[in-house]
Amino acid sequence: MNASYPFDPALHEPGSVAARGGCSHHAEDSTEQTECSGEAVVSFEGEDGTWRSGCSLALEALVEHGDIEPLGQGA
Repeated sequence: MNASYPFDPALHEPGSVAARGGCSHHAEDSTEQTECSGEAVVSFEGEDGTWRSGCSLALEALVEHGDIEPLGQGA
């Protein structure tokens, strides 16, 4: 399970969707049909060790699937 934090643009690669406050989780996974708001609420470490961002729907799904820790539970 990977760590998660309230969205922090400083954790992300400058110029990326995440650094601009967008949901990189859904931007990178175009096969997932959602009602993504596009607004990042969480920063989380992805499987490859890079920081990604997610909207509220992504946060809910990632926690439910055990991919990331619920907000406030990280190190």
